[in-house]
Amino acid sequence: MSASETAASSGACEASRSTSDAELRIALLGKTGSGRSSSGNTILCRPAFSVDVSSCSVTTRCMKETGTVDGRGISVIDTPGFFHTHLSTQEVIREVGRCVVLSSHGPHVFLVTLQPGRFTQEERDVLEWIKATFGPGVTRFTLVLFTWGDQLHGKCVEDFLEQNDELSAFVSSCHGGFHVFDNSEQNTTSCSQQVEQLLRKIDKLVDGNEGCCYTNDMFKEAENAIRDTREKMLQQRRQRWMNIEDDPTEEQEPEVEKRRRKEDEEVRRRAERLFWCELLTAIGTGAAEGAGIVQTDGDKGKALKKVKVVEKAAAALVTSPFSISSAAKVVGGAVREGSKVLYKHRKTFLR
Repeated sequence: MSASETAASSGACEASRSTSDAELRIALLGKTGSGRSSSGNTILCRPAFSVDVSSCSVTTRCMKETGTVDGRGISVIDTPGFFHTHLSTQEVIREVGRCVVLSSHGPHVFLVTLQPGRFTQEERDVLEWIKATFGPGVTRFTLVLFTWGDQLHGKCVEDFLEQNDELSAFVSSCHGGFHVFDNSEQNTTSCSQQVEQLLRKIDKLVDGNEGCCYTNDMFKEAENAIRDTREKMLQQRRQRWMNIEDDPTEEQEPEVEKRRRKEDEEVRRRAERLFWCELLTAIGTGAAEGAGIVQTDGDKGKALKKVKVVEKAAAALVTSPFSISSAAKVVGGAVREGSKVLYKHRKTFLR
C-alpha cells in the first residue's frame, strides 16, 4: 500500500470509529437484474427502492435510503446496474462512483450482487469493472451477496463455486466472503434472520479493517491509476504512428503482401479457366474423332474452332446409334485428348 493510501486509510479509520456505532454504510453493486434493489429492501425491511418486473433497468441514479435494524442505524446506497439498458458503460461507471461521495466518509462494505446461475461473460466483466473503478484494494471492503437463493434448490453455494474457478477466486479475494439472500421470502421472521446473519458478517469485515471504510481518496487514486493507464496507451499509440511515418515500409509491408496474394489468386483463376476450356474442347474433339465424325490431320484438327467441334460432335453422337465398340472408341478418344490437356496443365494444379 502506498504512503498516501496508508495516510488516507488512517484518516478514514479515525472518522469511521467515531461514526461506526451510529451508522453502518452499505453500497450495492452489480449487473442489471441481479437483485440489488430487492436486497436493499430486504436489508432495510421496507420497500425503500423501486423494484419492477421488467426487461428494462429501473435504477438510473445512485439512491441513498436509511433505516434502523435492531436499533442500529443503517444507510444503503443503490447504484445503477452494469449493462444498463438506457445508460452507456461510461455513464454507469461514472454514476456508480458517486456512491462513495453519497455515503459521507465512505461505505464500510460493497455488496456485489450475483445470481447463483450461469457465470457468463457479463458477470466476468462486472467483476473486472468493479476492480477497475474502485481499484484492486476494493476487495478489502467487499462481500459477495448471492440473491434469489431459492434458485439453488437446496444446493450449497460452495458446490456452485467449485464449478467455476474464476468466480471462486474472486469470492476468495473478498475479505467479507459471501452471503445468500432468498429474496422470495415474504415473512418478517425469515427476512430478519437473513439480515442479522449478513450484518454479523459485515461487522466481522469492518473489525478486520479496524473500522476503516472505503474513502473518497481511495476512489480518486483508482481514478488516477485508470487515467495514467489510458495516457500510457495513447502515448504508445502515438509513438507507433510516429514510427510508421519514419519508416513507411513498416505499415506498407502487409499491404504489399496482400496485393501479391491477390495477384497470385488471379493468375491461378485464369489458369483454371483456361484448363477447363481446353479440357472440354479436347474431350469433345476426342469423342468426335473416336466416333469417326471428324478426322485430325496435323494442324488441321487444331485449327477447328472449339465451340463448333463440340457442337458438331454432340449433335452427331445423339442422332447416331452406337455399338459397344463405337462407344468404346468415343470414350477412348475423349480420354486420350483429355489426358493431353491434364498433362499440359499438371504444374498448375500440383503446385
